Amino acid sequence: MVRRANCNLLSNRPLRRGMAYVLALVMLALCTSLAVAISSGTSLNLARVENMRKAFNAQTAAESGLQFMLQSISGANLPTDTTYDTLTGNLSTALGDVLNDTPNLNGSTVSSTDNTVTIPTITFEDASFACVITRLSPDGEGNQQCRLSVVGTSGGMSRSVSLDVRLKPARPPLFDYGIASKGSIEISGNAKILSMSEAGDASIFSAADDATVIKANGNAQVAGDLYATADDISTINLTGNVEVAGETDTDIIFAEHTHLDQSEPEFPEFDLTPFPALTTTEITSSTNTNGNKTFENVHVLPSANPTFNGNVTINGIIYIEAPNKVKFNGNLVVNGFIVTSDGGSLPISGNQLTFNGNVEVPGVSMLPDTAEFLAVKEHVGTAILAPGFGVTFSGNNKGIDGLIAADQLTFKGNTTLGGELTGMVLGLADLPMLLRGNTKITINRQDDDNLPTGFKYTSLFEIISGSYAEAVP
Repeated sequence: MVRRANCNLLSNRPLRRGMAYVLALVMLALCTSLAVAISSGTSLNLARVENMRKAFNAQTAAESGLQFMLQSISGANLPTDTTYDTLTGNLSTALGDVLNDTPNLNGSTVSSTDNTVTIPTITFEDASFACVITRLSPDGEGNQQCRLSVVGTSGGMSRSVSLDVRLKPARPPLFDYGIASKGSIEISGNAKILSMSEAGDASIFSAADDATVIKANGNAQVAGDLYATADDISTINLTGNVEVAGETDTDIIFAEHTHLDQSEPEFPEFDLTPFPALTTTEITSSTNTNGNKTFENVHVLPSANPTFNGNVTINGIIYIEAPNKVKFNGNLVVNGFIVTSDGGSLPISGNQLTFNGNVEVPGVSMLPDTAEFLAVKEHVGTAILAPGFGVTFSGNNKGIDGLIAADQLTFKGNTTLGGELTGMVLGLADLPMLLRGNTKITINRQDDDNLPTGFKYTSLFEIISGSYAEAVP
């Protein structure tokens, strides 16, 4: 029995060895299949990662290109009179001035058609971008608009982003001061420069190159800070009970509220061409200007030298042609604005506007919507613009809506520019600006959102909110 059992055990061994071999082959096949599957998955994942990297680089190139183009057009100043028909041509020229002959374009140039401006492909590292600017219809306010479309490319992958911008006239930084002058500024006696809202609205700026550029004495008061292009503190002369930005301690005023070595802001050029055509009533040297009178859209001819002795109301524009000496001795109401021709080449002694009585300039908003005033009402933001003239105030003023600008400005006596000076005071020439006596100028910037008429402005692009978009080309 024992031998038979041993024989049976021996006879089963080859069968077990065969089964182990088969199992080994099965396991080898499974491992091989698994290895192939893992290898294929890894390769696929690597391909996916590479595609994601290329797509990310393409998206980054597009975003970078959009930022580059926004920076480029921010330095492209276009004429204010740019129209729908001239938009692409003017923009192409302006961008060409910024980008042509630079390493970015590698010898290529900006080009345009009637509807588009094309910026050649710009390459960096392992990606590139190209931009096309397409003009759009003007907005409801007549501002020109266009769309920046930028395509970023990397390793055959592309991504596209776009953003809409509009062209709007730019407000010169100079207009952010309460008082600014190319000449020196003197504030004396009980003169005050105040603000209806932010104290900074009553800051003063002088671009003079004199021994003294800002002088304040007596009980002078300035609600804002002092700014000057001069770099020497000795050019600021403060004596008496002067108050600046709420401080009377001169050490604090000089340390915290005096700003020297400022870059001189650009003084805007004039655009006086529209104004003569707005006038309908001529005043000559023989015109009777005495008594209580009302005039509409007045043109004061050269050398008329009128004196208005009564209570005068002027509806619309009063355009004064140099040379002229014009005096208002009574109460004056201007439902519009006063502007002169440029008398810069003539002696300022022969070009004078004098306001001895009470002055009120509520502006063009008071004019009716009738035919004779429609064109006048388009000119906003300016109360008095008198290049080449000296302007003197010595009476009381109920309120002035808009900017006051002249080559030389003098405020004396009991002059009060109440709470309605919605613009600023601007000295156009390197001549002293004088604020004396009980002069009080209170600047109200709460509604000062207009660009004063009579000046040339450049237009800049601003982003249209909510216009950003992405796409896969």
